[in-house]
Amino acid sequence: MLRRSLILTLALALHLGAQSAPKPIRVLFIGNSYTFFNNLPKLLETIAEKQKDAPRIQTEVSLRGGMTLKWHWENKEAIEAIRKGGWDFVVLQEHSTLGKLVAPRGTLEINDPSQYFEFAAKFDAEIKKVGARTVLYATWARDGYPEQQRRLDDAFTRAAQQLGASIVPTGLAWTVTRLEAPSIRLHMPDRSHPTSAGSYLNALLFYQCLTGRGAVEPPSTISGPRRWNDPTVVTLVNLPWSDASTLNQIAQRVVAQEPLRPSH
Repeated sequence: MLRRSLILTLALALHLGAQSAPKPIRVLFIGNSYTFFNNLPKLLETIAEKQKDAPRIQTEVSLRGGMTLKWHWENKEAIEAIRKGGWDFVVLQEHSTLGKLVAPRGTLEINDPSQYFEFAAKFDAEIKKVGARTVLYATWARDGYPEQQRRLDDAFTRAAQQLGASIVPTGLAWTVTRLEAPSIRLHMPDRSHPTSAGSYLNALLFYQCLTGRGAVEPPSTISGPRRWNDPTVVTLVNLPWSDASTLNQIAQRVVAQEPLRPSH
């Protein structure tokens, strides 16, 4: 009788535990090095894991350095990943200048967004077929070219309005950080890719946009695989607590006041 009572008590505890545990959020990332530098998906998973009474985030990726959404569409790997289903969100990250366009002065300029609109729409149709939501990764301008941010944000906003998609405003948060906390370097020396602080800020933004809640005391040191196709475990982020706190505050304020989000 005692054994039966213990079994029933354990079963009830497991049942109540299963009911109270929030359902994990499943996210597919499609993009390039702006996603895999410092393993952004792993940073996002770890921040979610450290939050109390909050849903975990499970990620998968389809990534290739320097590639556009057009390339991903024609390569078909990303489409196959979408069609597996089971996603809550699919993140679309376009090439950082909406496709490579080299100006006479030798710099990468922001390309005409028509190709971005075309292939974001193609992916969005596939995403909706499996009952997931499209999220646009609104990336940042290269270091030294802040005027490019307006053209990027205009393209992301127009695409979001056309698709009814959500936006993760990393470019806007990087602009705020550059103005308010210039000692925190977000660009690598190549003036393009994110430092670990930059990827950490991006992960905080993704966490808040995907869960609807801000991260509470997120970890300032995170270890994990170097990237999705390299299992070598390294320190992905190791920030002073003050820098991590500043970036968390900026992320929460930018998302709360973010003007890029479509109205519908």
